[in-house]
Amino acid sequence: MSHAVTSAFSVRSYEVDSYAHLNNGVYLSWFEQGRLDYLQSLGFSYDGLKERGAGIVVRRVEVDFLSPLHTGDTTQMTTRIKKMGGTSVHFVQTLVTQDENPTPVAKATTVMVFANDQGACPIPDDFRQAVGPDNGGCD
Repeated sequence: MSHAVTSAFSVRSYEVDSYAHLNNGVYLSWFEQGRLDYLQSLGFSYDGLKERGAGIVVRRVEVDFLSPLHTGDTTQMTTRIKKMGGTSVHFVQTLVTQDENPTPVAKATTVMVFANDQGACPIPDDFRQAVGPDNGGCD
């Protein structure tokens, strides 16, 4: 996938744990925001998709924590879609420090599924078109 979106985050004092590291749960929130930023860059939103009758929900999140973050650290996240299947979208996100020598901090792979009241449903054509033709792979 060629389309990528960059999001920036700063570690706030109340987001750190007793080891003075960014709490693991905060990473999940940041990755969620990065995916939302990606969708919005294509003209979509969670609410807008849901109003059309097929929302997109998280099926799986896998995170590799590579380096700790501390209060005041600034970061940059890149979000891309790796592949799309019939109902699923596979996001890859990379978080690095935002300084002179960027350090990899975390990497996430998230599988999201389009779903309605009956369960999984096909990815909408306009979403598939907005992401682009390089969406090989399958569910």
